[in-house]
Amino acid sequence: MADLKQLEAKLRIDEHALDIALREHPDLFYKVATELALAISNRDEAKQDLEEIEAQVDMELRKAAAVSDTKTTEKEIESNKKVDKKVKAANDKFLEERFNAAKWTALKEAYEARSYALSKLVDLFLANYYSANEDNRTGATTLRDARAQHVKKDLVERRVRV
Repeated sequence: MADLKQLEAKLRIDEHALDIALREHPDLFYKVATELALAISNRDEAKQDLEEIEAQVDMELRKAAAVSDTKTTEKEIESNKKVDKKVKAANDKFLEERFNAAKWTALKEAYEARSYALSKLVDLFLANYYSANEDNRTGATTLRDARAQHVKKDLVERRVRV
């Protein structure tokens, strides 16, 4: 069983090691997807257990009322069922499993976004975004710095005109 925290930590992309991120991503995504499937299965099992325990307690309450010849309403049975210790424990387990499945779902969605981000980062790499800019006029080391210098130059020219 993979650890949620370890897989969360692997979400981060090092733009200078895109080859490693691209190689690892399918395996990491598979691990997250299988853990999500397991979490969903556990959640569904807990829900089924809760429903079975509720039904069992419902029958016990009705039987006890019939044996003691006590008149009860549906609302009373529902209320008594909700406060039963077994039902509370099963409900707590279900809520815990539902939360766990939600965390794995969020992680899977993050890995889907990571896949898109990797694709865009590769496009930037192929466009030489991370390489040194050869333009000696700007003295910029990256395309981003060249754009920033161009904007600064335009601002200075506008100030001079004003």
